[in-house]
Amino acid sequence: MTPTHTYQRDENLRQRINAFLQDAFQLPSDDYYGKLKLKSLLGMKSALSDINNALTMHLTLEFIDWLALALSLDVDASTKLRADVLRSKPSSNGYDVQSSAPIPLVAEVKCNVPINCGKKYGAAQKAGILKDINALLQGKSKASPLGTDALKFMVFLDLPEVRAANEHLIASNGKLSRAFRILKANEVPSDPTVVYGVYATIGATHSATISGEVDSSRAIHAR
Repeated sequence: MTPTHTYQRDENLRQRINAFLQDAFQLPSDDYYGKLKLKSLLGMKSALSDINNALTMHLTLEFIDWLALALSLDVDASTKLRADVLRSKPSSNGYDVQSSAPIPLVAEVKCNVPINCGKKYGAAQKAGILKDINALLQGKSKASPLGTDALKFMVFLDLPEVRAANEHLIASNGKLSRAFRILKANEVPSDPTVVYGVYATIGATHSATISGEVDSSRAIHAR
C-alpha cells in the first residue's frame, strides 16, 4: 500500500525559503529557514516591499525606453521622463508615468503574475487592474488632471502566464474589452479614449527595441 504524505506547512515553507535563498544568492545548502528569528522575518517582510518597488521601477524605465522610440520622443523628453520616475517616491499617489508635453500621456505599471503559476488573475489582482484602468480613464483625485488627449498605457511583465491572464480578463469582461486592449505589433498608439496594454521585459537589449510581427493578440515588447 502506497503511503500517503500529509501536507506540513512548516516543512513546506522551510523547503521553499531555503531553495529561494540558495538559488538567489548562490548560498551553500543549509537550513536558513531554521535560523530565522522574529527580527530577521520582519526584515525580510520589509524587503519584499522594496523588491516589488525595484521591480516596478525597472519595468517603468524599460517602458520609457520603448515609449521614446514608439512616439519619436527627443532626448530631452525621454530624459525628463526617466528623471521624473527616479525622483518619485514609491508611495506617491500619482501615476507611474505622466507627462503633458510634448505628447500628453499617462501610464500605470503592473508587476502582477497570476497566482500559483496559473493563467488567470486572483480576485485581488483582477480588482487592482480594473481599478487602475478606471483611474487611467477617469483620473485620480490626488494626481494632476489628465487632458482629454492624453494617451493611456498599462504596462505588464512580458511572461506567458501574464499574457494568458490578460486574454482571459478581456474575454470575460465585455465592457472592459471596449476600454482596454493590448497594443498590436508595430501599431502606433493614437487613441486617447482607450487604455493600451503593453508588455515589457526587464534587461532587454535596446538593439531589439520593437518586436517583429506576432499574433494579433500579442503586444509589442516595451524594450
